[in-house]
Amino acid sequence: MLTNVIDQSQEELWQIVLAVVIGGAALIVQYMVDFEQRLGAVETGQRQSRDELRRDLAAQHREMTELVDRGFRQVGEVTDLFGKLKDSGMPDGEVKRLARSAARVGSEGQDFLRLFAQAEIMRLAKTMTELTLETADLKGENNDTLIALTECAVESIHTTSSFVDLAFWETATAQYYLEVQRAAIQRGVKVKRLFIVQHFRTEEVNNKLKEFLRDQRSTGIEAGVVALSELPREARGDRTPEFVIFDGELLFEMTTDAEQSYPNTKLDVREDNVRRRKERFAILWNARLEEPPHVDPVP
Repeated sequence: MLTNVIDQSQEELWQIVLAVVIGGAALIVQYMVDFEQRLGAVETGQRQSRDELRRDLAAQHREMTELVDRGFRQVGEVTDLFGKLKDSGMPDGEVKRLARSAARVGSEGQDFLRLFAQAEIMRLAKTMTELTLETADLKGENNDTLIALTECAVESIHTTSSFVDLAFWETATAQYYLEVQRAAIQRGVKVKRLFIVQHFRTEEVNNKLKEFLRDQRSTGIEAGVVALSELPREARGDRTPEFVIFDGELLFEMTTDAEQSYPNTKLDVREDNVRRRKERFAILWNARLEEPPHVDPVP
């Protein structure tokens, strides 16, 4: 077509054809170079994407493996814990109920209720942890703990009362405490209570003491009274705190400061301490009187 259109010599025609061929070849080569570069960029991007995907999958696999391992470890710990609870005779059903209730209060309860539930769980955990060391310190009088221990007794309860606060035995708490002890006696528990005074004072105080002794005995409690001033010097010992010995194994001991304030309670199952208190109680019990003696009124 170029030969027919262009009226030129043969030599000039070949120059044109050669120029067109060279130009076309240059365009094809440039296109192929560009295509190769683009293809290389695509392959590099795909390679990077595969590497990133591989790294992401590896990281997710590690996280999933750690999560599953941690979950199995937790399940294993819980299973082992409940297994130990069963073996120890503890009510694992009640522990489950405690956990469910605590979780429900934590998720559904109001702010103050959650704080109170947390404080109760921490208090219980503290007591249980200290009991593993065979002694636990509790602040306050802890009448609820005393009543709970009384309800758990199966053999004996030996208790002293310093008779410092006469009004206590006229309170509703004291009456409920006596009712719990009456129930313990009905199931076969032997209860002994010893009122301890420094010395016998006035007829009025002694009459009140006689009344309390009658109330104690009416519930089935073996009751007596002892005055430390009437004991031989070797039997007086040091200042005796109020204490209760449950089944000859656990010691509930309450101490106060010099002004009979700020009571502190201790639970103790150490054999030496329990043995010493049992011996002390036996000495005082053997020296007891069924009733305080008659005291002439002060002129």
